[in-house]
Amino acid sequence: MALSLETAMQAEIRHLVARSLGRQALFPDAATRGLMQRRLADACTRHRLHCLVWCVTDRCLHVVLRGRASANRLASEELAGSRLRYGHCLSTPVNADLYLLEVARHALLAPVRGRIVRRAIDWPHSSARESCGLGVAPSWLDPAPLHDLLGPRDGRGADRFRRYLEDG
Repeated sequence: MALSLETAMQAEIRHLVARSLGRQALFPDAATRGLMQRRLADACTRHRLHCLVWCVTDRCLHVVLRGRASANRLASEELAGSRLRYGHCLSTPVNADLYLLEVARHALLAPVRGRIVRRAIDWPHSSARESCGLGVAPSWLDPAPLHDLLGPRDGRGADRFRRYLEDG
């Protein structure tokens, strides 16, 4: 199906999920997860996208991207589509409301729910620390829309997001 010019130019938020089937690891070690982070940074920079949150575990990739529809589709295909051998990929639109907060919390809590770490901010292969204001976010990562959904722009959005994440 061809994209219309109007659809291609609209900004949208999408949640990209790539999961392994069975026990096969997609990202078996820290080096592979680090490579995925670099690929994500490169795709966001080249396609002028903003990543709201991301997390990579051994069997799952979560990425929430904001930008033009056409750029989102290209980046999604580059990150997971054609290279996924042992799993499946799903990309869904997300509204900038409470659902976005739930998607972000779900993505960042994946290592906690998988019993890899006790707290989301302890996992080095995610944007949890930057989203919670505990680290400096790179230029391609933009957690501000998450902070804005939790209250006024008073400089305490990262703290509110950290509490929101810990309550999950």
